[in-house]
Amino acid sequence: MPAFSEIALLLLVGALRGVAAGAASEPADAADLAGSRTEPLLRKGCGASGANLTNSIGEVVVLDGPLEVTTLFWNVHWQCSVAASGASRACKDRAASALVDLVHGAKARIVATVELSDGMSSPVDLSTRGLDDWAHAGGSCEPPGGGGGDSAALAFAPEWQVLSSGGGCLRSDFDTRAFAVARVAPPAPVAGCASLCVVAIHAPHSEITRGDEEVARVCGDSVQRCTVAMGDWNVPASGAAPLWSALIGGDLPNLAVPDERTCCFPESTHYGEFDHLVTNIPGTKDLGFEVMPYQILEENPQQQHKPVSVRIALPAAGR
Repeated sequence: MPAFSEIALLLLVGALRGVAAGAASEPADAADLAGSRTEPLLRKGCGASGANLTNSIGEVVVLDGPLEVTTLFWNVHWQCSVAASGASRACKDRAASALVDLVHGAKARIVATVELSDGMSSPVDLSTRGLDDWAHAGGSCEPPGGGGGDSAALAFAPEWQVLSSGGGCLRSDFDTRAFAVARVAPPAPVAGCASLCVVAIHAPHSEITRGDEEVARVCGDSVQRCTVAMGDWNVPASGAAPLWSALIGGDLPNLAVPDERTCCFPESTHYGEFDHLVTNIPGTKDLGFEVMPYQILEENPQQQHKPVSVRIALPAAGR
């Protein structure tokens, strides 16, 4: 006959086996796991603030926070790209290298370039210049009859998916300038937006008379209230709305930043508050901006604009 301690041990083992069997036949409620803010083993779905998470059973948990996005845009100006007005043949490569360094320093995830090009109208693809695995969307403008040209481009970090893209000219005369446009899927859902329309703009000094059909083709309904445009507007922030309406349409912008002097080198002969990020996404918040110094001054970069970085928070989609 077993001793009392042995009987107690056998009873304890049996009880533990019963608990294990019950746990196996009654799985945890998946809805409770998905809704829990303390669920262990949550794995980040992507690196952006406001991104989705997946819990330990593979279900998506949508965070309540906004999607924070840092952008950077720069009009290098054509003289550097084509080694004119005292710039050397190395100027374009030095500008591209300086830009990549600025992108890394600012932790930017969307970049817009103006007149950083091979020749006058073929925009440099930054994914070949140090932004590995980034997506490129270029806009080339070849004016009728030749005589110059212009370029603009967008670059997106790997967590952004480019769904369609295009670009072209904003006029058909001597004052024409280029734009690039892309419809993208952001790394986390944005309230009211199935996708975002992103535009790199080099506005003419007069009105925009072309480009709206291309923007509509690329972006569709995203122009209505899901668009961000950045670059050289050639007007102060307060004057961006008419240019926006001519090119993009949809709701008018609700944010245009910064409104600071960004033009041009040398400042003794040039002045302009031209470079802005503009958006019509409702609820977008300005998290701050930096107007950076002129770059590669050893190249005498005539009419170069100051690079600008703007950080915004886009409203998160609801559950």
